Amino acid sequence: MIRLTTIICTVVIILSSCTSANNCAPVTTDPTANKAQFLGDWYEIGSIPQFFNIGCNCTKATYTDNGSNILVTNSCRLGGSTIGVPNVINGTAFAPNPSDFSKLKVQFPVSPAAADYWILYFNPNGQNMLIGDPNKNTLFVLSRTRTMSNATYNSILSKAVPFCYNLNKVKKTDQTSCNN
Repeated sequence: MIRLTTIICTVVIILSSCTSANNCAPVTTDPTANKAQFLGDWYEIGSIPQFFNIGCNCTKATYTDNGSNILVTNSCRLGGSTIGVPNVINGTAFAPNPSDFSKLKVQFPVSPAAADYWILYFNPNGQNMLIGDPNKNTLFVLSRTRTMSNATYNSILSKAVPFCYNLNKVKKTDQTSCNN
């Protein structure tokens, strides 16, 4: 009986430790994100591919202040950085809660509803950031420059680990041979 109790207790401990090891932190945002540093050009260094960026390289987002909204211009080249076809789409972003700039909504003409665009990490110098959504379907590593060291890239991606984003889905974006 003691042996059976020991076995049952061991199994319960192992199962409970596995469960707690797989618990994910709720997706939270970076409260230091601010509109002034957010505005301008950002280059996609890596992302979980979405239907709208499949086949894209030289991907860039430009955020322009428009009062209560932010104008969003996403551009990339389809089919190759040097001979590919330019692809541009314009949309808007806004903070539903004006006191929390880290939780934005973004809408483009092709989407029926605004999507969550949460700033999970915002570099204090405003040089890079990590964007995702609370459902963990999107993840973008963005930088003010077209290149980023592997150490910085991995450090930024690691910020998504506690939230249990699937980092195996993240693909680096080709930013070589791009013109402004």
